[in-house]
Amino acid sequence: MNSLLEYKGYHAKIEFDAENMILVGAVFGVQDSLNFHGKTIDEITGMFHQTIDNYLELCKELGKQPDKEFKGSFNVRIAPALHRQAALEAERSHITLNQFVEQAIQAALSKTECGPIYLLSSSPQVIVPSKWTAGEILPRDSQYKLAGKSYQI
Repeated sequence: MNSLLEYKGYHAKIEFDAENMILVGAVFGVQDSLNFHGKTIDEITGMFHQTIDNYLELCKELGKQPDKEFKGSFNVRIAPALHRQAALEAERSHITLNQFVEQAIQAALSKTECGPIYLLSSSPQVIVPSKWTAGEILPRDSQYKLAGKSYQI
């Protein structure tokens, strides 16, 4: 089930308000508050389109650049030890921490092949040095065989 609508590169989450018996939508990813409602699927979709069109027109009239849903930057809060491990591995790989995180996200979202699998420990190391299929689970304390070689995880 999908509760998101998309229009002109903007997305809105739709929820049902049982108290008022209406559908309520909110555009996410922009700083401005863009909300709308309707009683039917067609009405909520039309109101979403109208909200985005009105927003873009108002920004144009005000000479304001409309917010883009995703700018390509975001803050991530992780444990300091994990932050340190990731930064050290990025340095060892001669890439920036941003590139390391981007590669990790690409690997996690990929439905095809991913790069090497790393074991983050006190000394991060490659445990499977070639391509693997996304979704493959490598349980801790087990062996993984690849091209005739065994790897202890």
